[in-house]
Amino acid sequence: MTTIQMRGKGTITFPASLRKKYSLEDGEFFQLIDVGDGSFFLVPKESKVMKSADKVAKMVSDANVTLDELLQTLDEERKQYYKENYVKS
Repeated sequence: MTTIQMRGKGTITFPASLRKKYSLEDGEFFQLIDVGDGSFFLVPKESKVMKSADKVAKMVSDANVTLDELLQTLDEERKQYYKENYVKS
């Protein structure tokens, strides 16, 4: 069990051993879950953007697609979408 102290403006500092153990970095977000009777859990909040980026990276890797190929395809799709939706014939 580790004891920490809350400081001005509600700031708390995680011990270095826990930051290292759980790979916590400056700017991380956490959810504070109130379980009642003065008790709560503090859990890391995973970024939805990073979670989505990890999914895309895995899909790209599984499909053996390079970043250049992905960007080229996205650019072609963007041009086609623009042509279909904004260019008057």
